[in-house]
Amino acid sequence: MWHTSQGDRTLEGAEAELMQRLIESLLEDLLMQFDEDWQPEADWSCDTGIELFDNLHSEQQIALLHDVAQHLLEPTPEGMPLSAIAEATVAALFAELHHHVEMELDLSLDVDNVYWRQLIRDAAIDCLVRDDLLGTERKNEEVIQVDEVMPTEFRVPDLHSLDTIAWDELIETLADQILWDRDFEMASLFLDEDPRRSATRREVMGIDANYFVQIPPDPRPSEMPSLVSATQALIRRKPR
Repeated sequence: MWHTSQGDRTLEGAEAELMQRLIESLLEDLLMQFDEDWQPEADWSCDTGIELFDNLHSEQQIALLHDVAQHLLEPTPEGMPLSAIAEATVAALFAELHHHVEMELDLSLDVDNVYWRQLIRDAAIDCLVRDDLLGTERKNEEVIQVDEVMPTEFRVPDLHSLDTIAWDELIETLADQILWDRDFEMASLFLDEDPRRSATRREVMGIDANYFVQIPPDPRPSEMPSLVSATQALIRRKPR
């Protein structure tokens, strides 16, 4: 269970499947760094662009991916405590999604290369259904026409659309369905500031005192195989 901007919830359906595939993709990238035979290309990087996540060691990132997967995809008794590192991990996953779609659009001559855009559209439709923005008179077997939905922040492009801005906006809308807010983006400001001034600023902004100082997990090398296996099990299960 996760403390989302839409309330405490566990991801289901297409939204859960999208998250599973994102965790799988980022986990694979992180694990490549432990392969002694792997020779990365000169411009290869595992950085997501989310500074707070990118500054962690790979072992810490993998441990966070496990914790995030468990709480997003499983009905845990309690939600994962909101912290800058937890939300930065979720943001890193959506940053990866931006990258995947960018690559799809760059290869737009391949009309069948719509894997990530299909996942995004399916997740968006699921969110619209969840929030009852498609109307209550629609028959179950009726095909959903996205341009018929009620006014909403969702703007769902056609599957083969090459509109980068439209896809980026939809990805951010999906991210906002999970992220409580974007306070994690201010981590460096609070951590580098005078403690008393930082405390005052946090109080004014309504940010929990432990939000920026939550310590990331730091697993021992012997714990890594079980962490990876547990994460892979979570992302291979059929979504609820």
